Amino acid sequence: MIAVLALTALTACGKAETPDDLLAEAERLADQGEFDKAVPLLREAADQGDGLALYNLGVYYQEGTGVEQDYEKALSFYRQAAELEVPDAYVGLGYYYGNGIGVEQDKDEMIRYYRLAAEQGNAVGQHNLGYCYSAGEGVVQDDAEALRYYLLSAEQGFASGEFDAGYMYYTGKGTDPDYDEAIRLYRLAADQGLPVAMFAVGDCYYEGKGAEKDLEKAAEWYQKSLDAGYEPDETDQEHLKAVQGK
Repeated sequence: MIAVLALTALTACGKAETPDDLLAEAERLADQGEFDKAVPLLREAADQGDGLALYNLGVYYQEGTGVEQDYEKALSFYRQAAELEVPDAYVGLGYYYGNGIGVEQDKDEMIRYYRLAAEQGNAVGQHNLGYCYSAGEGVVQDDAEALRYYLLSAEQGFASGEFDAGYMYYTGKGTDPDYDEAIRLYRLAADQGLPVAMFAVGDCYYEGKGAEKDLEKAAEWYQKSLDAGYEPDETDQEHLKAVQGK
């Protein structure tokens, strides 16, 4: 999904408030939960033509944070930020076109915006484009291209990119199976708290792929995943039953 951009530090008191100043103060207020007070500062920075402020206003309206939720306004702010080449705004627009939020669904536009984000090195855009290739959404299905974009995302430490690249190696989609690489990538994502990745590490121990078969360790990883909020499917439930009491 859409990444929250890091904001720059507040400059010394007494100077004219630049967009960087306003963004930093807005971030400070948001950290304290005072989103309604952050909004006017973002607006002021946006009025000065700051792309990050425009993007963040889009996020606020999308999520209904500090303002009444309004997808059309979110879309408008994303468009303005995209005109200033803010990569995350491209991701936001891709998501809106892909899901038909505030606009008519258009998979071609979805791909165009995800590709723009990916070309600027945006990890979320790279991951989302990888998913589109994996699922054949808006593009011809291509597992090799999916893996390529997942790996670009994973190289930047994006947890979903790490997990999905690991899954491709585990299943041999777009590449030869490589269980050692799969569990390495799963662990990276699990270390960032991704519940599905924790369960996948458990599966590696359960199946003895990428690690020596060990039902006790599998059970430990499964429990970590459940504690983190993972909802197991039917196959997962079978694995859980198999390791109960281990």
